[in-house]
Amino acid sequence: MSGKKLLIGAVGWFSKDMGPDHATVAFCDINKEKLDKLALSHPDLTMYTDFNEMLRHPGLDAVIISTPNFVHAEQAIAALDAGKHVFLEKPMGINRAECDAIIAAQKRSGKYLTVDFEMRHSPFAYRMQNFIKSGEYGKLLRMEFIHRRGAWLEEGNGMWRTRPERSGGLYFMEPIHEVDIFRFLAGEVKWVQSTVGPNALPQYRFQDNVCSHFAFESGAMGMIYTTHTHSAIPRNARNFQNTEAYMRSMGHNMDMIFTFERGSVGADFITAKFMFNKYEEWPAGSGGFRVLQDRIEDFTRGGDSGSFFHDISLMRNEFIRRCVAQCGPLQSPDDILRTHLVCLAAEQSAQEDFRRVTVEYPC
Repeated sequence: MSGKKLLIGAVGWFSKDMGPDHATVAFCDINKEKLDKLALSHPDLTMYTDFNEMLRHPGLDAVIISTPNFVHAEQAIAALDAGKHVFLEKPMGINRAECDAIIAAQKRSGKYLTVDFEMRHSPFAYRMQNFIKSGEYGKLLRMEFIHRRGAWLEEGNGMWRTRPERSGGLYFMEPIHEVDIFRFLAGEVKWVQSTVGPNALPQYRFQDNVCSHFAFESGAMGMIYTTHTHSAIPRNARNFQNTEAYMRSMGHNMDMIFTFERGSVGADFITAKFMFNKYEEWPAGSGGFRVLQDRIEDFTRGGDSGSFFHDISLMRNEFIRRCVAQCGPLQSPDDILRTHLVCLAAEQSAQEDFRRVTVEYPC
């Protein structure tokens, strides 16, 4: 940046990033009452209710966009065309046309575009990437991701999250993170096939549970199972506890299993732990194998399991660092688009009687 501070504006979720070489100088939200309250504690920020007006803030270099999905494309394109680097919450847009339009805007501008796939920039991802490369357990054969999470309600953000015309559908809302980490660890997906059960939650305008299978060019297979129908909330919200035992007791779990030629690795995201298992011939000389626990690796930091895989600030700080250093984005626009295309194929399969859908990548 040639000695100049990187000046940042944010819209949607409040964030204020400050450092020797960067500073948040503007914040935008359509809620004037929210802005007035924030102004009392952050008088150094200029508050805006109009996003395009914020883009004209003197010297603004980059924007952090954390708004509902259905305005991502409009805001990202406006920011890129205004010559700003863009850090964008997932997904890019709510359909293929919006994704293509954002990529075109990025190419016109030459500015950095980063989508917040924070799972790929995490201790979890880098540990597994290094383990796969090491070949300790042989070739990767299969990945499984299982997530039972709470339901979205017909209130607050749930009013748009459950509507595909505003959210983009289930895969753009949630499993897009898992699809991106699949691609990060195992490479390109050739085809995907999704199955769904009858919806249990009537407020959902798309499937409330889905199981998708993925075939990779490497020969590996993958499976993502996501459901919103079993992770409960307490009748008294004040009883909620963010602890492992409590989350398990309420039916919430999130874990991933990697199967290799000579062993398996399980990642438990609630506990921030890896369990490594080796395959050992048993009984000796039989040709059969048993699964023998090898070791446990604990990635808990100060009791916070979120930093293991879900630290948004870590990804945002890396975006800022790269803008300052002018060393290129963490993930190329084409790579970002490919994750979205796999998600669209998974959604298409679910809508078309579980047909196997080949992922069509740009030439």
